[in-house]
Amino acid sequence: MAHCIYLTEDEIKLAKQNQVFIAHCPDSNMNLSSGIAPVRTYLNQELKMGLGSDVAAGDSLSIFKMMTEAVKVSKLLWRLQDQNLTPLSIDEAFYLGTKGGGEFFGKVGSFEEGYEFDAVVIDDASLEHPQPLTLKQRLERVIYLSDDRNLVSKYVEGIKII
Repeated sequence: MAHCIYLTEDEIKLAKQNQVFIAHCPDSNMNLSSGIAPVRTYLNQELKMGLGSDVAAGDSLSIFKMMTEAVKVSKLLWRLQDQNLTPLSIDEAFYLGTKGGGEFFGKVGSFEEGYEFDAVVIDDASLEHPQPLTLKQRLERVIYLSDDRNLVSKYVEGIKII
């Protein structure tokens, strides 16, 4: 199900019971002014979830942009509506955009044994920084600052497609 902005407690229980997969589309929700999904609530309830762009109502297909938008809207929800809903971390958004979303398709979205090799190769050299960065800091920088110009190649089921 896409969006799931206003699920009731009973609907959340049903979604969990029936293993409903939620596609959180923060960019679309902002463009439509339709609301902010309580992603923290859904994660706390262990609902299956990933990130989406909702093509028609969003303004980008970039999974990295969806990750940053998910963090931003979770901060808005926390600040403006419910301070018990801790904002998403970039780590959680990265999970939703990779392994979390990949669960919908099977064993994709993670570099683990038994998973399909679906990957992108990113060159972050153009994203300059005056100090040396850790691998995690470089990943955060890529998530927040990269675009399609940083894409070197893409693999689906181990086959290079770009």
